[in-house]
Amino acid sequence: MKRQLIPFVTALLLSVGGAHADNLFENGSFESPGGAGNFILTGGSTFVTGWTTVLTGVEYFNASGFGGAADGVMVVDLANYVYSAGGIEQTISTVIGTTYELTFSAGNYLGSGRTGTGVVKVTIDGVTQAFDTAVATTSTTVWKEVSFEFVATQSETTVRFWNDQNANQYFAFIDGVGMTPAVPEPQTWALLAGGLGLVGLAGRRRA
Repeated sequence: MKRQLIPFVTALLLSVGGAHADNLFENGSFESPGGAGNFILTGGSTFVTGWTTVLTGVEYFNASGFGGAADGVMVVDLANYVYSAGGIEQTISTVIGTTYELTFSAGNYLGSGRTGTGVVKVTIDGVTQAFDTAVATTSTTVWKEVSFEFVATQSETTVRFWNDQNANQYFAFIDGVGMTPAVPEPQTWALLAGGLGLVGLAGRRRA
């Protein structure tokens, strides 16, 4: 009986393993390849390791002289000032039916004729949500963290970050992108513990 219990227990532990899971995004803080200054990347570029630019592309730049990045030194501006409607995406292996938590930092900067406000749009499986960036009131970049959950419907999930505002009026910075299986609520842990207890009791009775 003990041998039969092991796979069951292992499956339960794996199902709640998100509590300490690693970030599923590759290069979530955009630090590779890095560089000084800024890079204008048109759509279809794979210059930023692990990512593909979409629509008209993005601006990839070193934020050291603008108040700093949320994590590291490199930042992506979805409001590509040379064009408009820019974005960047990555496809990740997911487990159908699993809930994932997506986090990122949304930033802005007041200067260069921009308003200090902007929007980051996130599209997953055809569903788009829009999030305001932090509001900048000085020429120093400010950030706020955004977090939400979604349920994977496919074995591979493409997460797209994009912006379609007038790029001559708005910035839309992103950085520190992360994704992990969601941590179960306390009541879920209690149910699992109770289930394991019942399994153990059944095993003793059958032994």
